[in-house]
Amino acid sequence: MIDTDEQKRLDALHSYNILETEPETEFDELTHLAASICNAPVAMINLVDEEYQWSKSLFGITNSIRKIRKERSICQYTIQHDTLLEIPNLSKDNRFKDVPYVKNKPHLKYYLGAPLKNPDGYNIGALCVLDYKERHLPEKQRDQLKILARQVMKNFELQKQNQQLAELNKQQVNLMKILSHDLRSPLSGIIGMSDLLEELISSDQEEAHEMVSLLNQSAKQVNQFIDDILNYTIIESKGFSLNVVPAYIHTVVENMKRLYMPSAKLKDIDLTFDVDIENEEVRIDVEKFEQIFGNLISNALKFTQKNGSVYCQVEIKKIDGVRTLVLKVKDTGVGMDEEKADQLFTTLNIGGKKGTSGEKSTGLGLSIIKHFTELHNGNIDIQSTPGEGTTFKISLPIQKKNKSR
Repeated sequence: MIDTDEQKRLDALHSYNILETEPETEFDELTHLAASICNAPVAMINLVDEEYQWSKSLFGITNSIRKIRKERSICQYTIQHDTLLEIPNLSKDNRFKDVPYVKNKPHLKYYLGAPLKNPDGYNIGALCVLDYKERHLPEKQRDQLKILARQVMKNFELQKQNQQLAELNKQQVNLMKILSHDLRSPLSGIIGMSDLLEELISSDQEEAHEMVSLLNQSAKQVNQFIDDILNYTIIESKGFSLNVVPAYIHTVVENMKRLYMPSAKLKDIDLTFDVDIENEEVRIDVEKFEQIFGNLISNALKFTQKNGSVYCQVEIKKIDGVRTLVLKVKDTGVGMDEEKADQLFTTLNIGGKKGTSGEKSTGLGLSIIKHFTELHNGNIDIQSTPGEGTTFKISLPIQKKNKSR
């Protein structure tokens, strides 16, 4: 009989519906990256159920061990703990010395595994690297493997959210509201982890840097598309209301830096932030403010040429006696004439225009900015000159107490 905790772990594993599924690029890239970072010939993403260990992704080894009995697996021990499991020489460990892939070809010797922990605290499997020789990995590479393991789990979470949302769509149960929240969260986690991973990878690991950069930019593009499409759909169904909470604007700005600095660096754009606000709580719908802020930055980066600049300023002013949060995003991009600026929020450009480096977008970002600003009873001001750039100024009255509309 399976004990209660193990049954809960198995239930958590099966909730992802990932066992016995086809290989997927996003997981294969992560095993490739793990092998590259750890200088290991073999890497695997393994899931452990009641009877078997099954590999979602294999790098550097034959498919013949994609599914093995649980008693022959090493990862069954990794999932029993919350820390890394490192075995310098499997052939000297009584638990594994007679395992076929250790005793016989391919004669694996070294193992390092990081548990894949789901949000409820259950280890459903492990990301591991293996080698044919005895070794020991330094702390830095061990930390990088842990970061990658968290990214694997984020991908599982994202897939699970997609499956749940597809089911909700069939039942027509408030699909769009859930999409806008539940898809954005895991993608933001992937973006944040890949940003951190880029900092941890040494400068001489060019291939690893390239793969992390690709992962980061792909996640950001998907995140932006999802946000734009889903938010616009919810706007059309009049499904949004304000959710005013105490927020620290400095925290929002740090999130914007983390999310958009890599994109700015890719285009050699000088992205700067000026926050003229004390470190105090401001009552505002912080999620919608972040959407406004992020869309403005994304738009500015999109239409600014290489070696240009984007300047972001956030301050609190008294406007007509009302304490107001003022956001200004100024770029040195392509700009527009007065007529086009006046029509910017009155027309919908599905598909959007390509940016200065061919960037694609849904073209829905400005509609979202307009709706969220109006939801706050705020104002939008645009100043633009062709060939010189554009300045957007958003003014949002700060709520004195929680309100909803």
